[in-house]
Amino acid sequence: MPDFPTHRAVQHSDSGIFLKEVSPSLRKQPVEYAHRDDYYIFGMVDSGNCCVNIDFRDYRLSESEMICTQPNQIHRIVDPGDAKAFILFVDSVFIEASEKLILAEYALSPMPFRADAVHQAELKQLFAVINRRINDLDNDESKRIVQNLSCAAVGIITEIIRGTIRQQSKNKRHIEITLAFRELLSKEYRISRSPSHYAELLHISSVYLNEVVKDITGISVSKYIQNELMLKAKRMLVYTCLDIREIAVELGFDDYAYFTRLFTKTTGLNPTSFRKKYLE
Repeated sequence: MPDFPTHRAVQHSDSGIFLKEVSPSLRKQPVEYAHRDDYYIFGMVDSGNCCVNIDFRDYRLSESEMICTQPNQIHRIVDPGDAKAFILFVDSVFIEASEKLILAEYALSPMPFRADAVHQAELKQLFAVINRRINDLDNDESKRIVQNLSCAAVGIITEIIRGTIRQQSKNKRHIEITLAFRELLSKEYRISRSPSHYAELLHISSVYLNEVVKDITGISVSKYIQNELMLKAKRMLVYTCLDIREIAVELGFDDYAYFTRLFTKTTGLNPTSFRKKYLE
């Protein structure tokens, strides 16, 4: 049974860092097939426009806009357009714990964000130096310099994200609980559809968990769980050979017909049509 196509940092660089400059004039274009990575990706559009898909959702980016993907998110380039962009790939070992928290909070409601003129100029300078040095990593000192430059770029990016998040004035405790809830979902092989299951693991009431998650994400715990289940279903439909009944069972649905109705209601396509659309 085929698994999701996964790119690993060690396949591209033994330094844990690599960078791509993308533009219509360059022959080497970004990977356009859907895949996932075991590292963080930070993309910034310098000029023009493009469209990317992250976990089956399209995002259009224009000049000075940025977007991040977390390790293991499914993504692809839908339309490179006329964009000139920088894409920085960073192994998670080079991301500070405080920065990972900011990126995890950002991932609760991922959207393109804009760098102001100062931040954009700083990042372009860093990307240019990294790009110049990355093809000449002939010793440990060279690797260390590239790693430090990349850490500086990540620091600037998370500073931009932090500023964007602060404007939303979210309750800090609510954010912490929601992130813990999301972490539980990501670690479970089979997601439970019961909000009380996660409330018990977090040592809080189901009512409070629902209040917290709705405050941060805008949707109820039940809806959030449902969205995660449907995302898993989409991934399995496109990247495995399991039939629809087997997928339903894998996701904990004993009633195959109910799974099909729920998937159709959520995505607007029945499972068979969804699979056909993405495999064409």
